[in-house]
Amino acid sequence: MNKLKVIGVISGVAAVLLSAPAAFALEDADAGVTSVRPSAVRSVATTTRNVKVETVREEAKARMEAQREETKNKMEAQREEVKAKIEAKREEAKAKMETQREKAKQRISDIRDKAKQQLADKLADQFDRLNKKWTDHFTERLGHLGDILLKMQERSDIAATNGKDTAAANAAIESARTAIAAAQTAVTAQAAKTYVLNAAAVTTTVATTTDIGQENLMKGLRTQFQSLHKALFNDLKALRDGAMKKADTAIRDALKTLGKIPDVDDDDDDSTDDSVQ
Repeated sequence: MNKLKVIGVISGVAAVLLSAPAAFALEDADAGVTSVRPSAVRSVATTTRNVKVETVREEAKARMEAQREETKNKMEAQREEVKAKIEAKREEAKAKMETQREKAKQRISDIRDKAKQQLADKLADQFDRLNKKWTDHFTERLGHLGDILLKMQERSDIAATNGKDTAAANAAIESARTAIAAAQTAVTAQAAKTYVLNAAAVTTTVATTTDIGQENLMKGLRTQFQSLHKALFNDLKALRDGAMKKADTAIRDALKTLGKIPDVDDDDDDSTDDSVQ
């Protein structure tokens, strides 16, 4: 009986001793969980915020990409429309001046020297060809500026999704867009102009069959050609130094304004983590 009591006491002590390490282990585990839990929660919360921010950014980028594609297609359609309009204006002007053009050819045909006659014919057509060449060049230039503007808008939109202030840049871009449109209107108007010899202004005091008549004829033609050349030169110069220059300046100003945005081209995804921590 005493042995059983001793055994019972020993068993009880053993149970207590054996349970003590387990209890200590549980306490240590609880302490570990308690010490890790706050940082783990913060990490999960930060990750969740980052995922949400990244999702919003991706959605914004998708919308911007769709808008850019729509704008690009619209610009292409507008360019084709401008080209068609310019050609229509040219044909209309050509039809209106056809009678005057025929009179000019008849006047030039009065030149007895065939070499001079061919040269005069060539000069008579040269002014309209030059006008076409330069207005086509200006149109292509404006198309190039439009492409630059599209890329600038893209950079500004990306900067906006990264939380940058793009108000000034967008205003400058819009001003450039207006300047380009104004320049295109001016180019279209210039393309519709014609530079045709005014045969009625070429007068002679005697018949052109005489030497003096030929001299008067050549002098009159020379004066008319010089007048046409001056008119064409002045018109193209006014267009180049006016509306075209304003469009170029507006693009440069917009680029400078866009460049003032801090890290405007920074599209690093790591910036999202920094912004939310």
